[in-house]
Amino acid sequence: MKIFYSKSTKSISGIFATVCGAASIFTATLGIPASALATTSVFSCSAEDVYIEVSRLNNGVLSYSAYNIPTTLRRPDLIIRGGTARRNQDGEVVYRFRNKNYLYAAIKNSGYGRVLIYKNNKLIATKYCGDV
Repeated sequence: MKIFYSKSTKSISGIFATVCGAASIFTATLGIPASALATTSVFSCSAEDVYIEVSRLNNGVLSYSAYNIPTTLRRPDLIIRGGTARRNQDGEVVYRFRNKNYLYAAIKNSGYGRVLIYKNNKLIATKYCGDV
């Protein structure tokens, strides 16, 4: 009678899941959002009553974060993922993010920039960066 012994091995996907789970627990314990460890800021704006940051995650996805002022910049009051970036006819970079019937457009230009907020395709607010 032959007895086969098998070593317990984990697949690459199992190891990856374990590492990701550990990273999630680590970031949750410290109060750091997981996205903060893997982002590159492409636009930031300090305007009246709000601080806006547009970041590109390591996977290429754009992320919009809004912090109501006063803030410690620990946890955003609004996060929207999956935006687009395009240049308009004036050469400005426009980052667009949709959240239900709201559209947020962060415009990066040679000056400070601005953020436009639309509800049902109607402009309801303009926030100029540097107006603090």
